[in-house]
Amino acid sequence: MWHKLYFKKGGPPSGEVLLSFAVVADDYNFKRSLEKLKMENEVEMKEFGISMNILGLRGLQSPGIFPVKKAFLQFALKSMVPPALGTNLENIRTEPRMAGTDPTLNTLIEFKAPLPVDVLFCPRLACSVFDNIAMGFSQPLIGTFTIPIGDLMHELAKERKEESEALQNVLEQVKKFVNGEMMAASFRNLLKTK
Repeated sequence: MWHKLYFKKGGPPSGEVLLSFAVVADDYNFKRSLEKLKMENEVEMKEFGISMNILGLRGLQSPGIFPVKKAFLQFALKSMVPPALGTNLENIRTEPRMAGTDPTLNTLIEFKAPLPVDVLFCPRLACSVFDNIAMGFSQPLIGTFTIPIGDLMHELAKERKEESEALQNVLEQVKKFVNGEMMAASFRNLLKTK
């Protein structure tokens, strides 16, 4: 179960942690000991292609005394997969191009990652916004956010399934029309009403 993290009580959420717990009888008999349990072997994973069009950032506020110079995004791809699988992934970042508090980035980011199929283990992509000051010698953190990749993945799969079912229904209706079944049925209904 995902639980929100807070720096202080009543403050804004600052992240989430996935916890698993069990309430068991006194003998504590589990299938495997914790040392031998490897989540990547227990959770079904599938390779997914992810494509994001990063349009821009708006209303950025500098954490220091200087205004925002050239902001950029960093996507922590390793935050979505177990550590054993994360060695093949590299974090992706946009280029700091436009200056100011409302930069337009207009960048396409595409990558492939092994993601859990089960809804319970759906990952979130951790993202950070940095400022690029003095030609990159200083890069202070402006803020962080997460993108619910797993939730989006399941919503898209559900949407595609519904669209496929609707198209299949249309195809069946067209086949009936071509075979003359719909025409014959409408003539029978017409004769019944007279």
